[in-house]
Amino acid sequence: MLQSLKKLFLAGGVKAIETSSIQGRKPAQEDSFYVSEIKYGRRLVFVADGVGGHGHGDFASQKTVEIFDYEFNRMAEDESVTDFLRKTTLKAANQVLNKCKEDESYKNCGTTISGFMISGNAYYTINVGDSRVYLWNDGVLSRETHDHSIVQQLLDSGQINEEEAFTHPKRNMMTSAIGQDLQMMKVDISDPKPLVAGDVLMAFSDGVHDALTDNQIFQIVKKMKSSNGLAEELTSQAYNAGGKDNITAVIFRYLG
Repeated sequence: MLQSLKKLFLAGGVKAIETSSIQGRKPAQEDSFYVSEIKYGRRLVFVADGVGGHGHGDFASQKTVEIFDYEFNRMAEDESVTDFLRKTTLKAANQVLNKCKEDESYKNCGTTISGFMISGNAYYTINVGDSRVYLWNDGVLSRETHDHSIVQQLLDSGQINEEEAFTHPKRNMMTSAIGQDLQMMKVDISDPKPLVAGDVLMAFSDGVHDALTDNQIFQIVKKMKSSNGLAEELTSQAYNAGGKDNITAVIFRYLG
């Protein structure tokens, strides 16, 4: 069942922001995403892929969006982006974890968060879990986040290669998520990186990159980087490739 949600912000003839989120073949939609308004030259974009807990992954991802929206709207002009992202992630994690402790039916629910904050002509990435951020820059597609997963650990240690990782039976087993014990949760926040006109930043739930290889993503972006409809094309192609998960793509084009 293809149920597409799209929020589009126009910038000239090309949309600066595109989003597409489909339920796909799962019985419920547990993906959420967030695109803030622009405040003090900053914009926050991320996806949150809810997991586990008797189907309460939707609670975890939606609660994370709710908390980040509230905190972003209260963010001071001189507040450090890194400090904001870290403290807000911890606040979201605490609230999800508390719900898990209060209500047995929510036990083990959680969510990823993967995205970026634009600040002027630079961006910071944030990642917890196995959703991803990619950057298209001058014909090169690069992963901007590092998965917190069993398969990523196997890749890092050289025990498997990328081709094996794509079909590995443990590819969906995460090592960090919002909702787990805070002492075990890993939060990756990058240093600022420069943006140049024409750059495309993309936040995906794993429904995209579980169904499409990096080369397939590259070919789609290469064809449509300057055309409207990229987010919907990525989610549709992931679904058509047999994707079994919820599938979400959020696209940001830096127009300079």
